[in-house]
This record gives sequence, structure tokens and C-alpha cells, in this order.
Amino acid sequence: MSPPHSPGERLRRAGVAFPLEAEPRLSDYLDLLLEANREVNLVSRREASWELLLERHVLDALEALPLLPSPTGRPTGLLDVGSGGGFPAVPLLLARPDLRGCFVESIGKKARFLERVVSSLGLTARVLNARFPDPALELMRNAEPCDLLTSRAVADAGEIARRARPVLAPGAVALLWTTEPLVDAVRRALPGAVVSFRRSAFAQTRGIARVERFT
Repeated sequence: MSPPHSPGERLRRAGVAFPLEAEPRLSDYLDLLLEANREVNLVSRREASWELLLERHVLDALEALPLLPSPTGRPTGLLDVGSGGGFPAVPLLLARPDLRGCFVESIGKKARFLERVVSSLGLTARVLNARFPDPALELMRNAEPCDLLTSRAVADAGEIARRARPVLAPGAVALLWTTEPLVDAVRRALPGAVVSFRRSAFAQTRGIARVERFT
């Protein structure tokens, strides 16, 4: 069950500027996830509480907000690879209504959960139940290119970005949740790219690699 207070209180204490009007939908998302997690392994059972979801998943996802491309007045296409239970993409779409999401998830039960989330929360997003890169990229080839790539996979983050290039727009940005020791692997996978690393405020070695000039 959810606590009597809004998740926005915890986000504000952490210094996260989350839209007040989106807080009810964030609460609904956490409730949906906790309900579905009884049947589908979306997050570790040890983390299946509001408090831990906020601490270890929502805040982790929203650390990307300062790293996102600025709004342009048109939808910004976000491709999220390995979406699982919806992190980081769902919190980001709630915080930035200009984002238009494409969630790629290979496990059918998780993809169906994401479809329920998209419908229940009214998100501008579609879900592809497909493996990355094939056949997911083939299904996306005729769609409008994405401006932003996100992936919370620790291993092979740079390879994910490299293989996603056919469906990314020129000048696209990649945000890759990884560990500091693996940032060099991202650089090796994307020679010539500009890679910076923002260490998480909530973990010792984890953070987000921001990749530019790779498309």
C-alpha cells in the first residue's frame, strides 16, 4: 500500500524538481508496479515498497533530468532499451510531457505491464515486445527517428548505443545508466563520441554516462 503522503515530498527533499501536477500519476505508477510485482518480477522483492522504489529507482531515473535535451517546442522522441518495470523512462515521461516514448522490452509479461502503465497514465508512448537490436530496430525503421536513447543496463551500454544508431536522429543524445569503471568501455564502443559521466548522489560508483556526437 502507498503511504499517506505524496512521493513529491521525498523528491523535493532530494532536490528534484518534479512537476506538482504529475505527482498523482507517479503515485498511481508505483501502486501499479507494486501490484504487478506480485506476479511478475519487475523489481527485486526486497525493493517492493514505496520507500525503496522511490530511493532506488525513481530518484535514480530522475537524476537524468538535468542531462536531457532542452525542450524544442516539438515532441522529443525517447527510445528506452530494456524497459523492464518502466525505469527510467516512465518517471522521465511524467516529468517531461514533451517526451514521446518507445519502450523496448523482450519479456512478454513485462511488456504487457508497460502497456497497462501507458494506458492507465495516459503517456505518449508505445511498447515494443521485441528483442534489441533485432527485431526491434526493424519494427522502428519506418518510424520518426528518436532524439534520445536511454538504457539502465550496466553491461554493454556503449554497444547498445552503437547498435541503436539506425533509428536515432542526427545529434541524438544517449543517457546510459552504468558504473564509472565501465565508462571507458562506452568510449571504446563509440570512438569519436563525446562522453561525460555524472556520478549518482545515491551510489558510490553508479551514475549516468551522457553521450553526444555519436550519430
